[in-house]
Amino acid sequence: MIYKCDENQREELLNFLYQEPSVNLFAIGDIETYGFEHFDLDVWVYVDSKDKINGVLVRYKDNVMPIHGKVFEGFDTFLPLIQSLTPLYISGSEEVITQYEEEFEQYEKEETYLSECNELKLDAPLIQQVAPLEKEDIAAYLDCLKEIGMKKQQTMEEITDDLERDLNTIQVIKDETGKIISTGRIAVETKLSAMIMAVGTVESYREKGYATAIVATLVNYCTAKNKTACLFYSDPDIGRLYQHLGFEDTHKWIILKSKE
Repeated sequence: MIYKCDENQREELLNFLYQEPSVNLFAIGDIETYGFEHFDLDVWVYVDSKDKINGVLVRYKDNVMPIHGKVFEGFDTFLPLIQSLTPLYISGSEEVITQYEEEFEQYEKEETYLSECNELKLDAPLIQQVAPLEKEDIAAYLDCLKEIGMKKQQTMEEITDDLERDLNTIQVIKDETGKIISTGRIAVETKLSAMIMAVGTVESYREKGYATAIVATLVNYCTAKNKTACLFYSDPDIGRLYQHLGFEDTHKWIILKSKE
């Protein structure tokens, strides 16, 4: 049986999701941040004959995340619901998304790796150059993201709001002229994990250790709060850099992207 969640199911739902806190970080973060009444978020659960949750479906904006095991009796219930939502993205662990691939052949498949770190294993000499983003530098930060080539960006208003509410931890490095040349941030945070995203350096400053310093700073932030630092990567060369810092691959993460 499937039903839509409200506050009455919060504890049971989060207990289910926290069985894999890093894999389910986005779902947990969305629920803990927005609750069940926000227009951007919907959460459904599939329960077995004993009324025990064994599957969760989360819609956040245009992204849908099915969460369940390799063997899932509710697949035929989740599938038509996902199709009815016509999402732009369907994302999740490889063992889950591979069950849906054949039904979404019109979607492009992107494979990345989920990697985790609890403690740095490598020093970052440039870490002293890293500083938190200030409100007056938000426009320069957005310019930096454009120059790096990051397509999905928050607006100035969203970043301002996040900084005021302490929802995002954005770190930057500036050159001698004050231009932001490297950046990264904590995008989602729960009581056990935090996701590092949007790490990048302006092309003319790459391979100098700036991105390493940014990631090291963010890992230290997580470690100080007793949280596991998580990130995604698809480039093997970048993956080796993260592994030298202390990250270990835990899951393959799949995103199905609509071509429309």
